[in-house]
Amino acid sequence: MKSYILNEIVENTKKLVSFKTIKDNYLEFYNAFDFVKDELRGYIIKEIVIDNYPNLVISNTTDMNLDLIFCAHIDVVPMDKYESYVSDGKLFGRGTIDMKSQLAVIMSLLKNNKTNKKVAFIITSDEEIGGNCCKEILKDYTASLAVIPDAGKNFELVVEEKGLLQLELSILGKTSHASEPYKGENAIIKLFDVYEKLIDIYKLPNDENDFITSINLSKFNGGSAVNMVPGSAVMTLDIRYTKEVTVSDIINNIKKISSDISIKILDQGPVFQVDYNLPVIKKFLKKSENILEKEISIKKCTATSDAIYFSEKNIPTILMNPKGDFWHGPGEYVEVDSLYSLYEIFKTLL
Repeated sequence: MKSYILNEIVENTKKLVSFKTIKDNYLEFYNAFDFVKDELRGYIIKEIVIDNYPNLVISNTTDMNLDLIFCAHIDVVPMDKYESYVSDGKLFGRGTIDMKSQLAVIMSLLKNNKTNKKVAFIITSDEEIGGNCCKEILKDYTASLAVIPDAGKNFELVVEEKGLLQLELSILGKTSHASEPYKGENAIIKLFDVYEKLIDIYKLPNDENDFITSINLSKFNGGSAVNMVPGSAVMTLDIRYTKEVTVSDIINNIKKISSDISIKILDQGPVFQVDYNLPVIKKFLKKSENILEKEISIKKCTATSDAIYFSEKNIPTILMNPKGDFWHGPGEYVEVDSLYSLYEIFKTLL
């Protein structure tokens, strides 16, 4: 049975990887979802389109108050090739660890097992672009427990993820000829000064264990000609904040640095937290440790996932990944045997 299930998971992962499910490639999302729907015939399948992005809710009940929700995203970040291959016990390819192999595990779980629990499987298509599909879907659905295998390494249990805040900051200066900078006011310099003062408040972390609020300067634009002092500038910040910080704190600190700055919130999401002392989480940990024959590490994660929306609804959520590495990188992989372990762990929940 193990070889059958594992082969099914690997082959389905390869098929899912072959779909170029990247931003704005809507047809490919529909093609990938047709494949998923064909594999899970017999379930109640609802297609929900949000902001042009299709999503699936696959369930064994019409009830929206569920015992268990599995959630995964089918979108990936772009790369040159959408191919996969197995080498030395590892399955390589875009999306193998983030997170098409986990999607394939849940597909096999639902396909090969029956349960009296009310279960739904939510598949979104905008997680990598910070979309709100999952948030919108959860306006109608709730559950006693959720599972999102989209954080951690090697079966760690992630109990906290940073909140997300993406800002566009703009500022005005005064244009002049480049040969007469004393007649102008350089907007680029003014705005970069804001950034430098911000990272003096929110120090850049040294590594993943330095779990503090971090700011990434993602985009910077200003000026219209080489021989002019720029009269305006815009920068985009991606901020990941911890539970000790609030969005209001960050915005107020920016305003204290400069009263001239205009602030536009592009996207935001709350901190994810789960209490691992909850009975349902403790029971899950014990069963997982029995299957893996090792102690489960408790971790905090610097990234942000759709788990934040479950946390916002106070739904206890399990964040656990199989063994793999190099998310979004050219060497992305998942260890094949770990996929069956994940299958066995999730099977205990049914």
